Amino acid sequence: MRVLDAHLGCGTQADRNLAIVHMLRNYGVIADTAQSVVDGYTRQCAVRVTVRDLAVMGATLANAGVQPVTGNRVVPAAVARRTLAVMAGCGMYDAAGGWLVRVGIPAKSGVAGGLLGALPGQLGLGTVSPRLDTHGNSVRGVAICERLSRDMGMHLMEAEPHGITAVRGATVEGGTTVYEIQGVVHFPGAEAILDRLSGDAISTSTVMLDLTRVDRFSDVGRRMVLEALRRLTLDGHTTTLVDPDSVLPDPDLGDGRRPVVHTER
Repeated sequence: MRVLDAHLGCGTQADRNLAIVHMLRNYGVIADTAQSVVDGYTRQCAVRVTVRDLAVMGATLANAGVQPVTGNRVVPAAVARRTLAVMAGCGMYDAAGGWLVRVGIPAKSGVAGGLLGALPGQLGLGTVSPRLDTHGNSVRGVAICERLSRDMGMHLMEAEPHGITAVRGATVEGGTTVYEIQGVVHFPGAEAILDRLSGDAISTSTVMLDLTRVDRFSDVGRRMVLEALRRLTLDGHTTTLVDPDSVLPDPDLGDGRRPVVHTER
């Protein structure tokens, strides 16, 4: 990215922004001078980017702050989350409310005609088309995002009500009850595992979780599954894991006890 050489001064060209910053200074929100704040803001608004740059920016935010091409972390995950939240609430100027209802993709537009969007965990997108609507958003960019959201189910609030269950099946093999776990184990999957383990009348002395088909655990998923194993040990069961890819490393149950880990069944 290159910064344009032309310096857009803050005089009469930014009176409204200067007025806003003076008001913020009056309430102690901003400590720097209004001139320096607006000057920095104006320079940031003069950064030259391509449509690919915008898409990569959006993808970086969607990827929790990690640039998807290089694999480098650009911003902390918490910063990416906060940025996406602000984009969802006010990134499209006065059209933000209607945008969130109709399109449901956190996005930020610019008066030069650029628009970047980010759908957490899925994609980043960028468009450039200078013609603006009455809200200052790119007419064609808005139309593209509306079409993508409608045709490809990209609305942030749109999710399939039913998905693959985390518990693939349960069998009894000798003196061991084996639960096959699958997919990415987030909160809903971990809750399903907890519900299944607590609801089944397990008659064997040993309980095994087969994680061969598990892609990964989220942090909350990991903690909940370890809690399920802890409860089983308290009930007198011996707990074991089949974890060939180490998707659940260091399975400490919180009291110093650990399940037996195997690389294959």
